[in-house]
Amino acid sequence: MTFRDIIEEMHRKDPGVTSGAIVGADGLTVDEWHAPEDRQDLSALCAEAAQFFREAERIASENGLGEGQEVCLSGERGRVFIQRVTADYLLTVVTSTGVVPGKCRFLLRQAARRAREIL
Repeated sequence: MTFRDIIEEMHRKDPGVTSGAIVGADGLTVDEWHAPEDRQDLSALCAEAAQFFREAERIASENGLGEGQEVCLSGERGRVFIQRVTADYLLTVVTSTGVVPGKCRFLLRQAARRAREIL
């Protein structure tokens, strides 16, 4: 199984998942997958998302919440879910606004476990 397979499987379980990537903590995309109709500049988004995750992690740590594990950013036309895979890698998934956030978070945690096995 590859990282692309993991993300594509999320899409099969929830078609609202439009793209995703495994990203280094430095923001560089290792591997990515897009639904055929998706035109998202995922590399640019992942670079920003990794920086956003680091800042959220700092806030969580400084306020006694422990190590950051997950962040969700909701926009007018979509959502971005970021899940820690290891200390050096994040799983970033872009969805439409119609997804059920709880279901997507569950699928993302499952995908992160599978990605951890590959790493």
